Amino acid sequence: MQMQLQAAQPLAAARPAVLAGSAARPSAALPLRQPLGSSRRPGRRALHVAAAQSPQEQRNAIQRSRLDTMSRIDDIFDEEVKELESNLVTELVADDWKEQDRKKLRAVFDFDRWQRHRSSNRYFRHMIGLTTSRTLKWMGAPLAYVATVAVGVGVYHTAAEYGIVPEVIPEIKNNPIFNLTNFALANLLVLTTNTAYQRFDEARKMWGLIVNRSRDMTRQALGYIPDDQPELQEMFCRWVVAYGRSLQCHLRAGENLERELLGKLPPKELQALLSSTHRPNFCKQVLAEILRRARLPGDLPAPTASTANVKASAFVRMDEHLTVFADVTGGCERILRTPVPLSYSRHTSRALTIWLTFMPFSLWDKCGWYTVPVTLLIAFLLLGIKEIGLTVEEPFSILPLERICDTIEGNVWELHSAHSAEASGEARRKRQQGGATASMDAEDLVGLAMTGQLTA
Repeated sequence: MQMQLQAAQPLAAARPAVLAGSAARPSAALPLRQPLGSSRRPGRRALHVAAAQSPQEQRNAIQRSRLDTMSRIDDIFDEEVKELESNLVTELVADDWKEQDRKKLRAVFDFDRWQRHRSSNRYFRHMIGLTTSRTLKWMGAPLAYVATVAVGVGVYHTAAEYGIVPEVIPEIKNNPIFNLTNFALANLLVLTTNTAYQRFDEARKMWGLIVNRSRDMTRQALGYIPDDQPELQEMFCRWVVAYGRSLQCHLRAGENLERELLGKLPPKELQALLSSTHRPNFCKQVLAEILRRARLPGDLPAPTASTANVKASAFVRMDEHLTVFADVTGGCERILRTPVPLSYSRHTSRALTIWLTFMPFSLWDKCGWYTVPVTLLIAFLLLGIKEIGLTVEEPFSILPLERICDTIEGNVWELHSAHSAEASGEARRKRQQGGATASMDAEDLVGLAMTGQLTA
């Protein structure tokens, strides 16, 4: 027992020293060993263990604690960045005024606009409109940079001629290296512009396919869905219109589908559509369900009837239209989410910037102060090609999708008003009352032709 007390005395004497040592280092390693955000203080056991470690081990522990703390801070920072990434990118690089200007490019041509477009005085009209050109306004920042470089070159050479500054910048006039880059720059511009236009043209063709398929499937629905299911005929037309509007809002930022379809769909149908995640797919599924429940082309047709074998083929043909809708949806999403490889765009921008930066040095010897306007003119021409290609690369914000959807809606309801079950009944009532032939639908006209009454 006495030996145990003697062994405990050195430990008791060492504890104040340990505590004193820790007090002398108030912000050293021990607090950093705690988990991030913890207010728990190290107890006697932790202090005793720390005192038992060698100085090298303590330094290693401090380093590990620091690395762990920095790792935790990085994780928190990354989470915050992910939450704010979209807003930060929009604030830093997006031009709101430029995005608004893109909406003015949604032109739809008619006969008058085509005549004006190919008129002989278009050259003068386009030159007069240069000062109000959207392309010129969009290139304000790079053109200002080129002008600044050109003016700087002029000031430097003028000062060098008067001996104010030494001539330390070598002349690069007629430099073959500068001239040999012209073809590479031209190829880059042609490649990016052609690729961008191909995307624009493909997007417009796909939306033209939507117009054609909408007309055809509406024609088939009104012809094959029997007259005793008028509610399905009308619902089918509603959802064909809804598909176009849904895809339009799906491909654009800031669109309001509820506003687009207000009054076009009943409240319950509109709410069901708005609650879905992928709204174009939801429209296609509703159309497929309408076809499934419709009795195509009627109840038990006679074996000798011309439509006896249409029931299965009508469903297949109309379902093929929905497959085309699915293909178009996927194609539009591919164009929207996959730009031209960014390396092309970045390298072209860098090549143009470097080329235009050195161009004033090669022009000064022959042009003098005319270098500034000549440089600006060349920069406008080259940067304009690049800007136009970038403008049409994402086509959905400049295509007149609203007008295309209006065309689909007008065509669908025109067919419904002339060839639906309700329209057919109204036409028959008017004909019985001595109405004009113009009120007849296609079925009535064919029936009269077969009986010889049209030529009577």
